[in-house]
Amino acid sequence: MAINAILPKLKTENTIVFLPSLFSNEDKLILAPLQNLTNLFFRRTFSKYFPQCFDYALTPFISACSNSIKRSSPQFFDILPENNQGLIDCVPQIIGNNAEYILQTCKVIESLGYREVNINMGCPKKDIVSRGRGAGMLKNADLIKRITGSILNNTSLQVSLKVRLGVKENTDFEKLIPMLNSLPLKNICIHPRRAVDFYEGEVDLPKFEELVRKIRHTVIYNGDIFTLEDFSRLKQRFPFITHWMIGRGALRNPFLAGNIRGISYEKSVLLKPFIFDLEENFISNLKSNNEKLILGKMKEIMKYVCQGLETDNQKFLHSNSLEEINKFISEI
Repeated sequence: MAINAILPKLKTENTIVFLPSLFSNEDKLILAPLQNLTNLFFRRTFSKYFPQCFDYALTPFISACSNSIKRSSPQFFDILPENNQGLIDCVPQIIGNNAEYILQTCKVIESLGYREVNINMGCPKKDIVSRGRGAGMLKNADLIKRITGSILNNTSLQVSLKVRLGVKENTDFEKLIPMLNSLPLKNICIHPRRAVDFYEGEVDLPKFEELVRKIRHTVIYNGDIFTLEDFSRLKQRFPFITHWMIGRGALRNPFLAGNIRGISYEKSVLLKPFIFDLEENFISNLKSNNEKLILGKMKEIMKYVCQGLETDNQKFLHSNSLEEINKFISEI
């Protein structure tokens, strides 16, 4: 079944209404880096349907695993300037635990015209943490200082961090604050969970409030913003926070960032075209035409969309072909 045959003719009139919001001119919204999901193909589709809803995006992490990398290396495809023209501005994120490899990766990023790099110190995946990468870096203050110093002294890049509270304890990051306050960082994004929590349980807002008052840098809040009500509660509790990062919430509800800005969309008009266009982007741009690969990607996307719609996702998870999954999408 061709996607174009399913797509309704998109009517732009009466699809957008501006409403009052707690969101102010000082507030900024940032698209979170969800590995293999909020990549170039997602950003391209999102920018088409919801332009200017996010101020910028952190890219899914680039693994700094070699000192012989070049601009042509596959890991840089997602951030090549020619691939991102007209899209959401993005800040490359890197992950690693080798200062030399990270510096070489940063030099390539700098050569591509970027002015900032974000260091992933928050990924909770066990295989990454166990190797001292992602959230595992929170246990190694000397390494963090060496890496950030190397980047700041040898490139013109600004450095920002994305962190969790800790690995097993919620005090790992807190112990780093005096050292981090002494560095000229651009900002620190905090997801107030431990790595062992993954995405389960409640975010630790009391701990976040305690920490943010000790940090001299701009702080970005990240975690469990799924609805306009979620944002409103957080904004009222933390009026001093002006930078907000949204990840899973944007996949569950692609209208969310706009809603926070005071824009109301006609979901029945835009949702299906957005999803089908996203699939078309994956099909058109992935180097592999493997339907199984595309199907897996769409199942992962639809898992989040179904959560937002509060509808059963089992029919998507058990789809055996793109034609079948397209039929289900058309029935949403």
